[in-house]
Amino acid sequence: MKLAVGMLMLLLSFMLMPFNIQVERIPSTVMNKSFNATVITPKTYGKTSKKYSVVYVLHGWLNDYDSMSYHTEIGRLSDEYDFIIVMPDGNLNKWYFDSRINSEFRFGTYVGREVPEYIDKKYRTIKKRSARAVTGYSMGGFGAFNAVFNYPETFGNVGSMSGAVEISGFENKWNLRKVFGNYEENKDLWESVAVKNNLNKFGDKKFNIIISCGDEDFFIDINRELHEKMLEAGIKHTYIERPGRHDWDYWREEIKFQLLFFSNYLK
Repeated sequence: MKLAVGMLMLLLSFMLMPFNIQVERIPSTVMNKSFNATVITPKTYGKTSKKYSVVYVLHGWLNDYDSMSYHTEIGRLSDEYDFIIVMPDGNLNKWYFDSRINSEFRFGTYVGREVPEYIDKKYRTIKKRSARAVTGYSMGGFGAFNAVFNYPETFGNVGSMSGAVEISGFENKWNLRKVFGNYEENKDLWESVAVKNNLNKFGDKKFNIIISCGDEDFFIDINRELHEKMLEAGIKHTYIERPGRHDWDYWREEIKFQLLFFSNYLK
């Protein structure tokens, strides 16, 4: 009886949610496949003729398109800031990158061009780079910067939470060899994809940038180095370092800071 009552209460809570959450099946022409994405629209969507800014949130390694929905209050944040939030699938461990090793992995093009094109066609969005942001945690932080570097016309705002902003030094982890090849044979590629080595790609376009990492995270050193390189290059950005590890306790709070940051620019 208690279990039945609990399930009923959970069902009612979903029915009463002010925001709307749905799963879209978004096709990829370059991969000839379709993948799921969670799309959250705020409570105002459909009630006025308003067009909306969109924040794309990329998941981490071995997570998927609905992980953040389960672990955070991201739906409530969609209401609070009146954004559409899109969480595409990175196929667990493909690093949001167009692999030179395996032509079937084209997730850089997918999140940088194909997903935003689909969202802009189906939803009432503001179709400007200044009205789009992309961020992500862990592997998704790498993916967010990769998307901006390769599709600067798509996104004008970028963030990273506990981001894998450099992959050299982690050669035997996280499926990296299947995407980037063996380090010994592809050292130039591994080094070239580090965010710190692509800062020139920001060019003369305006970007609003936020980077955050917990002080006990195993990615803290590479994030600190990226921060220093950006200061040296004169690239305006916000850097947050606070107590935390590489886990949901950190990301649950950090997504609040990221969306608050973007709310200052996504009008």
